[in-house]
Amino acid sequence: MKPNNMSSHSRIIYNPQFPFVEIRYTKASDRAYEAHAHPTLSIGIVAEGETIFHTPQGDFLLNFGGLAIIEPHIQHTCNPRFGTKRTYFMLYLDTDFCLAIQNRLFHTSASKLLPLKNPLIHHKALFESFLSLMNDFLVDSNASHIKALEVWLEKFFWLYTHRVNVPLSQTTIDNVAHFLSERLDEPIRLDMLASRFGLNPYVLIRRFKKVFGCPPKHYWLDLKIHHAKKLLQEGMPIALCAQYCGFSDQSHFHRFFKRKTALSPKEYQVNFIQ
Repeated sequence: MKPNNMSSHSRIIYNPQFPFVEIRYTKASDRAYEAHAHPTLSIGIVAEGETIFHTPQGDFLLNFGGLAIIEPHIQHTCNPRFGTKRTYFMLYLDTDFCLAIQNRLFHTSASKLLPLKNPLIHHKALFESFLSLMNDFLVDSNASHIKALEVWLEKFFWLYTHRVNVPLSQTTIDNVAHFLSERLDEPIRLDMLASRFGLNPYVLIRRFKKVFGCPPKHYWLDLKIHHAKKLLQEGMPIALCAQYCGFSDQSHFHRFFKRKTALSPKEYQVNFIQ
C-alpha cells in the first residue's frame, strides 16, 4: 500500500493490489459537498457527530449506528449540520466486484447490479462489523481484510437486495448513460442527446432524473470527476488531467473537483504519489 502523506484531516486508503476497493476516512471535518454521484456502490458511516443524508428518496439523519447506502450514479449529499463537525468512513466498491458477489449469492447472471432496498439501514451487527473492518483497513489493506469485507457484503446483499425486473423505459435511459460514459472528453448537448435516442429533451430529462436523481449533464460531470480520480491516482499532472477530462482549463477543473469531493485535485493525488 502506498504511504499516506495527507494531513490527519482526511485520508484515502487504496491498495493497487485490490483496485476494486477504496476507503475515505475523514476526521472532525465540517467540509460540505454539493450534490454528486459515484459510479461505485458507496457505503458510509458516521463514527462521531452526525450528518444530513440527502437522497432522491428523502432526507435522513445519519449518526452512529446507521449505514448510508448509495447506489451507483445516484445523486446525494452527506453534509454536517451548520457549525458542527463529523468523523466518517466512506467505502467505494467497484460494481463488477459487487455484481460477482450478488450473482454468486442469488445464482443469477445479471449484467447490472441488482437494486437495494433502503438508502439508510440500522442493523446493529452489520454496523459494528463494518466499523471494525474500516478500522482494520486504517492499519493495513491486505488480503485477509478484503476477504472479511467479502463476507460482510454477502450478509449485506442477502438482507438488502431487492430483486425486481427492470422496466423497458429504464433500459433506454441506461443506454443514454452508457453513451455519456463513452464521451467524457467531448462536448455534449441535450438536444443532440435527445435526438440520438428519439426522445423529447424534456422527456429525457424527466426520465433520466427518475432513474438517477439528476439530469444527464450532472451525471456526465460526475463521471468526468471519477475518471479524473483514476488519472490522478496514476500520477498524471493536474493540468493534463483537466485536458483529458474535457475541462476548459485547470481552474475550471479544480473548482468542480473540489465541489464534488471536498478535496482539491492536489489534496486527492498526494495519497497516491510516493
